[in-house]
Amino acid sequence: MQQRWYPEYQERDKDIVDYQEFRIDGCDVPFRGPALDPFSAPQGSFFSCLGAAQTYGCYYKPFPNMVAEKIGLTALNLGVGGAGPGFYTQYPRLIEAMNRGRFVILQCMAARHESNSRFEADGYVEFLRERKTGESVSSNIAWKRIVTEEMDQAERYVAETRQSWIETSRKLISMIEVPVIFFWYSRRQRDYVIDYSAIAEQNKRRTQGKDDSHFVDGLTGDFPHLIDGATSWGVAAQCDAYAECFSSRGMGQPLINRFTGKPCEILPGGDPTRPEWHARRVAINDYYPSAEMHEDATQALLPVVRRLLEIHTAP
Repeated sequence: MQQRWYPEYQERDKDIVDYQEFRIDGCDVPFRGPALDPFSAPQGSFFSCLGAAQTYGCYYKPFPNMVAEKIGLTALNLGVGGAGPGFYTQYPRLIEAMNRGRFVILQCMAARHESNSRFEADGYVEFLRERKTGESVSSNIAWKRIVTEEMDQAERYVAETRQSWIETSRKLISMIEVPVIFFWYSRRQRDYVIDYSAIAEQNKRRTQGKDDSHFVDGLTGDFPHLIDGATSWGVAAQCDAYAECFSSRGMGQPLINRFTGKPCEILPGGDPTRPEWHARRVAINDYYPSAEMHEDATQALLPVVRRLLEIHTAP
């Protein structure tokens, strides 16, 4: 049975922001508002945004809302923290919803929870299942097992995972009937080099009980984890348009309590099945896109969106 898991951002961040979460018929996962019923809204009156926490917009006003204000269409923000492209293929009503919109912005999501020959995707939101034992574990535990137990096979697993991500993404795109913009949104360039010395150092800290990192950073790279240039282009080439935003502007700012106006208190973390709480073990935002990064994302998307709207007339 696949895991039906989603991050509890509203519970975690209630002292920072009201996400106005709502649900869509046929899907039990909450999405960030303002609420929109895509089945009662006029067809073509909105656009959909698919992605992970970067699209959902933790802590700040997200780029889907900013783009919507600029082009005069409503945004249906379908971002889900920790999600991969396979998440959407599991919900026919979400596919139906986005196909009622004008176009789709498809964020380049991580591949850390995709299948390989050791692990099988389990819900496409954080969890993987050991093929031999059937045990379901979070993706961070799965990849730490790989580098601890099978370091000599890590590159093979990465290659298999990337290929699986490409196939899953292409399956999703084939289900979408409206134009799709592939969106690379990250603090890093597309390519990165696996850092074996960093992996060895992290393994050493783990054996000493000193490692508290959520990811195997030397292996996964910064978000989107495990995705390199060739992998991303293997999907971007299937889309109608492409946009990219490389930005880290505004990162490292303190998180402010909206009720007191003071810096937020540090929240406890460490539960491997609730990775979204890991980011609140510090009182600054050092992981999710900043407010300035959402502004940069909007500026990167607008010319591509406007060009797409010129080519594809409203239905």
